[in-house]
Amino acid sequence: MELTNEMYRKVMRKGWNLTLDEYDRSWVSVLRRYAARCVELGEPRLGDRVLDIATGPGTAAFLAAARVGVGGSVLGTDIADNFIEAATRKALQEEVPQVRFERHPMEELDVAAQSVDVALCVLGLMFAAPVDAALSEISRVLEPKTGRFAGCVWGQRAKCGFRGVFSILEAPLQMDICPLFFALGEPGALGVALENVGLRDVHEERSEVTLRWTDDDDACAAMFDGGPVAYPYSLFSPEIKAQVARDYLASLAPYRDGEGFEVPAEFVCVAATKA
Repeated sequence: MELTNEMYRKVMRKGWNLTLDEYDRSWVSVLRRYAARCVELGEPRLGDRVLDIATGPGTAAFLAAARVGVGGSVLGTDIADNFIEAATRKALQEEVPQVRFERHPMEELDVAAQSVDVALCVLGLMFAAPVDAALSEISRVLEPKTGRFAGCVWGQRAKCGFRGVFSILEAPLQMDICPLFFALGEPGALGVALENVGLRDVHEERSEVTLRWTDDDDACAAMFDGGPVAYPYSLFSPEIKAQVARDYLASLAPYRDGEGFEVPAEFVCVAATKA
C-alpha cells in the first residue's frame, strides 16, 4: 500500500501525538546538542524573528528565544498537538513571552512571505511529505538576501545502527514507513535540495554519536514509544509487537554492550542563506 502525502501527514500527526513523554525521556537530552548547534549556525540576534519548524518540545525555540530577547520573536511550529500544548505550557511557566507555538504542517506554513530572519528545523525534514514542499516553504518565509536557515537531519543509513527498524515494521504493515528517512543524510543531498529552492552559501558538517540504551526495554521504548514508528507499532496485536521487538533487538545485536546497547548514528547539520 502506498500512502498519499495527506495520509502520510495524518499518520505522522497521530504517531507523534503518542510520543511526548517517551520522547522527552529518551531523546531530548541526546538531541539538545544538535538543536544548540543549529541555533549557533542560524545566528539569531537581538530583535530577530525566528521560525522553528517541527519544533517538538521546543528545544531549539527556547534556545533561540534567549538570543533574540524580548524585542524579538520566536514561533515554534509542529504537526503534533501534544508537543505544541506542552511547549506552550513551558513558555508560560518559564515566562518567555517572545516565544509562542502553533500547529502547522511544515509543507503548508501559515506564515507570511519574507517575514522571517532565521528559520530552524532540527530533525524534522526527514518526515516532510514531500520534502521539496517543506523546503520551498522555508525559502518563501525567509527574508531575501539576509534570511538564514539552519537545520539538522539524520545521516547516512549505513552509519545509523537503528536503521533496521523501518524494514522490520514494513513487513507486517505491507507499506513503506518513512521511506526518505535517510535520503537527506547522503553527502551533499540536503545542500543540493536547499540550493534548488533558492538558498546559497550552504555549509554542511557531519558528526557521529553513540546512542546508549540501558537494556532491551529501554531500546524498544525509545524507538516504538518515542520515535517516528510509534503509530504503526501501536496498531499491531500483542503477538506482532513481540515479534517486531525481537527482530529489532536482533538487528541491534552487533551493538550490544552487556545488558544494554551502544548504537552508532550520524547527524548532518547545514546552514544556508536566502538568495
